Amino acid sequence: MKQEIIGPKIKQFRKERKITQEELADSLGYSGKSVISHIEKGDADMTYEKILLLLRTYALDANELFDVENINKRLDTYRMEERKNKKVVVYIHGLYGSAKEANDYSYLKDEYDVVGLDYQDGNPWEIKDTIRKEFERLIKNYKEVVVIANSIGAFYAYEYLSDFNIKQAFFISPVADMHQLLLGIMMSKNIYLEKLKEERVIKIDDKTSISYEFYKSLQNHQDNWNVPTEILYGERDNVIYIENIADFLAKHPKAKLTIKQGAEHYMHTKEEKEFIKKWILSALDIK
Repeated sequence: MKQEIIGPKIKQFRKERKITQEELADSLGYSGKSVISHIEKGDADMTYEKILLLLRTYALDANELFDVENINKRLDTYRMEERKNKKVVVYIHGLYGSAKEANDYSYLKDEYDVVGLDYQDGNPWEIKDTIRKEFERLIKNYKEVVVIANSIGAFYAYEYLSDFNIKQAFFISPVADMHQLLLGIMMSKNIYLEKLKEERVIKIDDKTSISYEFYKSLQNHQDNWNVPTEILYGERDNVIYIENIADFLAKHPKAKLTIKQGAEHYMHTKEEKEFIKKWILSALDIK
């Protein structure tokens, strides 16, 4: 927005509302009327913050004063600049979950922007690029990134996002060993390795399949996760074995374990959510 456009518009608005330069300066937090005088003459410009304050203070529609297209561009730039000094929490949901579950962590919003990574459930080897691209978009311009991941969301984090600059991670009921989980599924469905190798892909249900190539890749993959990680495991989790958690801890010296007594894999009760809240706030040292 050009200064010579702002000045006359501000002056016209002030005259129509019968507001003095002193009154306008005071309402916008300027030191005196001389600043308003310079703005109206085109010798000075208004910052993004002052434009927003003007619109809010006088309940104005931006169309009344400014070229809306230009002001939107300026405000977008302002928001991007603000991001550079802010921190973000990215929540990665589990199977059949939703990015909207990030709202459960709204208590972090005084310190962080909180966003959910939105992806459609699918076979893990098919959604890697989707998860990486969405994560990259969400963390763009933030100086500090924290991840909260639930169940298979933790697998997506440590398997697909290890090369991103993540300061800290929180894994809730994490799939700590996808290979072991696949073996368990195969056993429960009477699927033998030779059959999987022969058919290459075997459908488990409407949304889930097992791929031989994916199975083999898990046997040979390199684990590069090196992020300080807090793990919360339910004492009665019947999906993830505690032995898998122990193996993950042994391979990742920066990981720490907390066990929630009486909890199962899916922690969703009011008491469990309050426990998770205290667990996260304590680790982040937020009062």
